[in-house]
Amino acid sequence: MKKFLFLLALFYPFYAGAATGHLEQYIKAGLKNNLALRQRQFQFDKSMQALKEAKGMFFPAVTLSARYTRAGGGRVIDIPIGDILNPLNRSLNQLYGFHGINASLPTDIPNQRFPFYREQEQETKLRLVQPIFQPGLIHNYKLKSNLKEMDKEGVDVYKRELISEIKSAYYTYIKTLRILDILDHTRILIDENLRISKKLVSNGKATTDIVYRAEADRADLDQKIAVAEKDRLIAGKYFNFLLNREPDARIITDMGKLEPPASSMEFENALAHAMRHREEVRQIALAVDASADRVSLVKSRSLPSISAVLDYGFWAEDYGFRRDDDFWMASLVLEWSLFTSGQNKAQKAQARLDKKSMEIKKKEMEKQIELQVRKEYETLKAARLAVTAAVRQEKSAQSNFDIVSKKYENGMTLQVVYIDARNTLTRAAVNHTIAVADYCIQLARFERAAALTDLSQYQIEP
Repeated sequence: MKKFLFLLALFYPFYAGAATGHLEQYIKAGLKNNLALRQRQFQFDKSMQALKEAKGMFFPAVTLSARYTRAGGGRVIDIPIGDILNPLNRSLNQLYGFHGINASLPTDIPNQRFPFYREQEQETKLRLVQPIFQPGLIHNYKLKSNLKEMDKEGVDVYKRELISEIKSAYYTYIKTLRILDILDHTRILIDENLRISKKLVSNGKATTDIVYRAEADRADLDQKIAVAEKDRLIAGKYFNFLLNREPDARIITDMGKLEPPASSMEFENALAHAMRHREEVRQIALAVDASADRVSLVKSRSLPSISAVLDYGFWAEDYGFRRDDDFWMASLVLEWSLFTSGQNKAQKAQARLDKKSMEIKKKEMEKQIELQVRKEYETLKAARLAVTAAVRQEKSAQSNFDIVSKKYENGMTLQVVYIDARNTLTRAAVNHTIAVADYCIQLARFERAAALTDLSQYQIEP
């Protein structure tokens, strides 16, 4: 019965197929809760607000300004009104006197003196500014729009990477579980062998060396189990970290028949799909457009700008809003930067160099994607062959163990032969599990490189 349980464990590995029910839920949870992804989402939200800011520059801006001033000292303005009028009035009085007319015009008018600054003054006004001709606003809006789209693609880049990481971590965790399961069931045979060895020694049918060998075998297994348990803990904590959960949160796994998923896509098709759907390709194309917008933005600085300005407010010595104190003023304002000591020229050169750099980077990105798809494709093929070889190895080890175990039970073979057959079967089962897990992990990486995952099915509500 114990041997039957052991053999059942070897042929009950995990199902590492395409994303199963629990894995789908974990992927959605990771996309919703992952901290690094949320940071990238914040950056995208920030770029959305920057685009709204650029759009708002096309519309009028209204400001309120209020000024209250008290002043003293400063320049004094002298108006010699007395020196001008007094001699004139004296001459007129004399002239009128010759004709018998008493004009009595004042001849003691004092000169006037008053400070240049008012002792007290207030000005409160509304100012409306409406851009009429400002080419820079158009290019700035296009630039911010491209930057916003770049940040959106950046979010999707990390989403695709996170999905691949979650799948890899999930399969790694199941791999550690299966290895522990195989080792635990191997202990059944080791303990049974130790019991039989002690019985044979007590009956005088064998020497104590077989007991020592069985005990050493069990100690070696305990060490392997300790290492496997450590790997399980680390894999589980990393998986929960990706999902932003508690480190020791329970991980539910999908178990079933061993059936590694197949990938029949040829390299050429995978590369074409990657070039059409990889967010990095669209992102670098947007970066080229953004660099062109920067060139246009710098060029627009050498053109004139025209704005309409309308002021309405109150200006008086005391604070009040009386009808007699209000005023309005409408203006057309022309600004034209005629000379900047070569600053505009240098900025244009920098913007053009940035554009050329982005164009070269785009070509480099395309070659990197091609190389990445090729690497992951060839590695996936090798991983699939490894699974096929592991299956054959396990079947052969199983057949060998069946024969040797029957001989050992009938006393027709040595213990060392039996132990070697059992160890070979255990190693083959572990290798099979590792091969399937590695294949599934590699498939997740290939899907990432070729952009095979449809991100639209993972739209998460905020």
